[in-house]
Amino acid sequence: MAEAQVSDQAVPEVVRQAADWLAGRSLLDPNTLLGAVLLALIILGVAAVVSRILTRVINRSNLLAARFGHRVVDQTMLTYALRIKTVLVYLSAGAFYASLIPALRALLGTVVAGAGITAVVIGLAAKSTLGNLISGLALTFYRPIRIGDKVNLEGENGVIEDITLRHTIMRTWENKRLVIPNEKLDQMSLVNHSLLDPKILLAVNLGVSYDTDLDLARRLILEEAAKNPHLVPADQAPAPPRVVVTNWGDSAIELRVLGWVPDWDNYWSAKYHLLEAVKKRFDAEGVEIPFPYRTLVFKKDLPSPPTTDRGD
Repeated sequence: MAEAQVSDQAVPEVVRQAADWLAGRSLLDPNTLLGAVLLALIILGVAAVVSRILTRVINRSNLLAARFGHRVVDQTMLTYALRIKTVLVYLSAGAFYASLIPALRALLGTVVAGAGITAVVIGLAAKSTLGNLISGLALTFYRPIRIGDKVNLEGENGVIEDITLRHTIMRTWENKRLVIPNEKLDQMSLVNHSLLDPKILLAVNLGVSYDTDLDLARRLILEEAAKNPHLVPADQAPAPPRVVVTNWGDSAIELRVLGWVPDWDNYWSAKYHLLEAVKKRFDAEGVEIPFPYRTLVFKKDLPSPPTTDRGD
């Protein structure tokens, strides 16, 4: 009976001691594995919320600026700023977390103490990444290209789809993606068809025979150009369409048709439409489009060389 009473008294004492131990221990104690993991999850969640709130604030500020007639940041700069914001938020969260964990805090102190050497090591290890990041910033602020611009890069024509922290993505006319590191792109010469004025001067070369009435040919070409749906109307273009004689070729008078197209998307459509329309109109009006003739003479058809008699 006495042993049973001792046991009954011992159980509450053990429970009380365990409760006191748990009360003195926090689940978020950074000195324990559980506490470190929970702190990491909480800080990560807070960073995600802060990043999302900043994204909404930046987007809303841009929309308010547009509503009140102020200058709006273009899509390229806005996209890049949001990505830089995300990197800074999570880097700050990581530094804050490292300051709470004793082991990481000691490591962080060592890194700060040797900041010069650390910077050199990191700079050498991430030279390409840092170069692309800095070049991306230069592309964003100086804006030789922007998201949505129609450009010619590496001999390919296409549209800029995205400018990331490391590289730029261009969608070609064949729907392929050309990925170029920002550092390389920053040193390249490129053609931007939509940087300031999207209009492009179209030049189409044609040829007519030497016995063609040039005034008639010019009139027919200009009439077809006026009906071309892909050309800028004459009253809206910097200059109306015109036809000039460029050369006297071996078998043709060479002409050049000059007309303005609204943008790069219409360039090839305007050219193909004009070539087909002019060909049909020339055929209907009897205007000859010459091509070189070649006469072949076979050796067996040549006359025999004259023979001469020589005396003995």
